[in-house]
Amino acid sequence: FGHIFAFATPSFPGMAMRLLTRHSSKSASRFWKLSLCTIATLSSPNPTLALLPSSSFPHTTRITTSHSSTNQLHRQMTSTGSTSEEGTTTTTKKGLSPRVLETLDPCVVLMKQLIGQYSHLWQDKGGIFSLAQGVVYWEPPQTCQEALMEEISKPSNLLHTYGPAQGIPELTQALEEKIVQENALTNHDVMVTVGANQAFVNCVLTTLCDDSKAVVFSPYYFNHVMALQMCCGDDSVVVGPSSSEGIPDLEWLEETLKNNSIDMVTIVNPGNPTGVSLPKSFLQQVADLCDKYSAWLVLDCTYEYFTLPEGHQPIATFPDAPHVIHIFSLSKSYSLAGYRCGYLCLHQDAKVSNSSSSSGDDTTTTTSLLSNMLKVQDTLPIAPPRISQIAAYGALKAGKEWVREKYATLDPSRQLILDSLQPLEIMGGSGAMYVMAKLPLQQDGKVVDDVEICRRLVEEYGIAIIPGTYCGFPGWIRVCYANLPLEQCQQAAERLQTGIQKIVLLH
Repeated sequence: FGHIFAFATPSFPGMAMRLLTRHSSKSASRFWKLSLCTIATLSSPNPTLALLPSSSFPHTTRITTSHSSTNQLHRQMTSTGSTSEEGTTTTTKKGLSPRVLETLDPCVVLMKQLIGQYSHLWQDKGGIFSLAQGVVYWEPPQTCQEALMEEISKPSNLLHTYGPAQGIPELTQALEEKIVQENALTNHDVMVTVGANQAFVNCVLTTLCDDSKAVVFSPYYFNHVMALQMCCGDDSVVVGPSSSEGIPDLEWLEETLKNNSIDMVTIVNPGNPTGVSLPKSFLQQVADLCDKYSAWLVLDCTYEYFTLPEGHQPIATFPDAPHVIHIFSLSKSYSLAGYRCGYLCLHQDAKVSNSSSSSGDDTTTTTSLLSNMLKVQDTLPIAPPRISQIAAYGALKAGKEWVREKYATLDPSRQLILDSLQPLEIMGGSGAMYVMAKLPLQQDGKVVDDVEICRRLVEEYGIAIIPGTYCGFPGWIRVCYANLPLEQCQQAAERLQTGIQKIVLLH
C-alpha cells in the first residue's frame, strides 16, 4: 500500500475493523458511525494532492490523486479489488457510512498537506509559516512538567491503568473548585474529556437523535459541524447568519426556534473562528430563548482567558440554567493541545426525557443528563488517559494569571496581523486568538475563491491560513496570531501582507 489513513477507537480496533465491512443503517448505533475504522489507501507511492469540490458541500474539498478522476478515492475507500484472468481489475463494494461521506473534510489536515506539498520550495527560506491551526507558541507551565516527573518517578504508579470515567479525583476536585471560584458554576458536575472536541461529541450523542436539528452560526467552528454531521447527518445542521462583526442574529434564532423543532444551539465564546467576545447580556438572550423553546445551549468556553485587558472579567456562564452545558479546554490556555484534555460541566438538575409506549399507554420518564452521558464516555475513551490528566492537574497549579501573562505577549502579534490585512474588512480581535478578513469581490461581483487564494499563499508566499469557506463563510480568511513567537510572527505578517497585496488587491 502507498499511504493509509485510519481513524479508530483505541479500545476496540479489531471490532472496528470488522464493522468497517458492514453497511451503515439508520438503526445502527451512532457511536459506531462515529468511530468506525475508516481506511483509505492511495495506490501511488508518492501521490500529488489535488483539492476538488465536494458534492455535498460545494465549498469544501476532497482529497484525490492528480492522476485520477474525482471519485477515485471514494471508490478506493468503498471497494476492494481483485484481478480477473484477463488482467482487469474488478471491485466489490463494501460500504461506507453516508454520514462520514457527507461530513466536511478536515480543513486543518488539508492545510497541513498543502504545507507538506510545498515545503520543499521554502526549505532555504525559513520554511512555511503556519497561521492556520489554532495553537499557542508557548510551552506548558513548569508546574505541569513537575507533576509529570513526580508521577513518573514513583516506584509504582497507576499511569498504565484505567481511571474513573469522569476523571481522576485530584483533577476533578481541582476543576470543581475552579468552576465555582472563577465561573460561579455551583451545583455542577465535571466530566474530563479527551479535549473539548470530545466534550462536544459527548453532548451531541447524548442529547440528539436521528431526526434532531442543531443550530450553529456562520462563521462556525468546523469540528462542531463535522461532529453533528457524523452523528446525526447533514440534515441535522441548521446554519444561522451572523453580522459582519461576528454577532449571531438573534431575530433569526428566535424565528427558527419558534417554527422548527430545534434541540441544540451552539455558541463559542470568545469566538472561533470569529475572534469576537460576546457580552453576557447578549448570551443571556440566547440562553433565555433556548430555555423558552426547550433547546439545549452548548456554550464552548475554550478561550475563557483569551480576552483583551479591558475585558478581563469572567466570561459569561449560567449557573442556574440546567439546559446550558459549559465546555472548557486546557489545550490553548495552558498549551496542552497534544495532551488532549478538556472538560464539560453539567448542572445537577439537568434531565433528559424518555418516551415509551406500552399497551397503548404513552409514558414519559426523566433521567439525569450525567448518567446518560456516562454511557457515551464509557464507550468512547472509557476514561481519559491518566498521564494527560496529571499534566492538566499540574498545569492548573500555575493559575489563570500565568495564562493572562502569556496571552498579553500576543498583543504585538495581533497588531502585526491586523496591519498586514489592511485595507481588508476585519472581523474579530477582541477575544480568542483569531481575526477574519473579507476578501474583495471579483470584477464580476462574485465571491472570490478563498480556497485557491489560500493555496497560492502557501505555495508562492510561504504562509498558511484557513479559508473562510471551511467555516461556512466564503470570501473570507481566518488568521491565527498565536502560533509563533513575535520575531517569526513578524516575518509571517510580512509574507501575508505581500501575498494579500499581490494576489488579492492587485488581482
